[in-house]
Amino acid sequence: MIILRLDSKGPFVELLQKILKELKFYDGIIDGFFGPKTSNSVKQFQKSVGISPDGIVGPLTWNNLMPYINGYTNYTIQSGDTFYLIARRFSTTVNALIYANPNVAYENLQIGDNIIVPFSSVVPTNISYSSGIMDLNISALKRIYPFLNIENIGKSVLGENIPVIRFGNGGKEIFYNASFHSNEWITSTLLMKFLENLCKSYVNNVDIFGVNTRDLFSQVSLYICPMVNPDRS
Repeated sequence: MIILRLDSKGPFVELLQKILKELKFYDGIIDGFFGPKTSNSVKQFQKSVGISPDGIVGPLTWNNLMPYINGYTNYTIQSGDTFYLIARRFSTTVNALIYANPNVAYENLQIGDNIIVPFSSVVPTNISYSSGIMDLNISALKRIYPFLNIENIGKSVLGENIPVIRFGNGGKEIFYNASFHSNEWITSTLLMKFLENLCKSYVNNVDIFGVNTRDLFSQVSLYICPMVNPDRS
C-alpha cells in the first residue's frame, strides 16, 4: 500500500476518506485530496486504535483500516461461540460464515479456530476506481467467497496483470469485460459490484434479477474481466 500524507492525491485518498467517513472520523467531502481535515481525521483514527497520531497513513494505519476496506475480519473462536451468535454480533448471516469458511466444521466449532467473518460490502461505488483498488477488492472477494476462481489472462503494455474472475462451473461459458480503454474505470466499478451482488445472492440463496443464482452457478461459467486496460486507471 502507498503511504499517504498531507498533499497526497488520488483514488487511494478517496478510499481513505470513504472509510474514515463511514467510521465517523471524517465529515468532509470525498475529493481525493489529503488536506488538513483528512490529516486530523487520520490522527483521530490512529488515537482510537492506539497508534501514534502522526497523520501519516503508513503500513500500521493501513493494517488497522483493512478490515473496513476488505469487508471482513479475522476472528478467533471463543467458548460458547456458534455461527448464529457470531453472525448476530457482526450483523452478517450464517450462510456468509459457512461459505467464507468451507474447511470449518460449523456444527463443531473448536476454541482457538480462526475464521473469516464478512461484515460489510467490499466494492466501493462512490469513489474513483483504480487498478490498485480493484486488486484489493478481488483479493477480498476471494477470501469471502472461496468458490471464485481468479486467473490472469496476460499483462498490459506496462506489465500489469489482467485478472479474470470465474463465477460458476457450468458448461455454458459467458465472458464480460470492462475498461477496454483508458479512463473507463466507471465500467469496472459496475462489473465488480455486479460480481459482488451475484456472490451475495448465491451464498444467501436468493434470486438476482429474477434468476436463481445457484442454478446459474451450476449451469454457467461466468468469466469477468473487470479491467482490460489497467495502465491508466
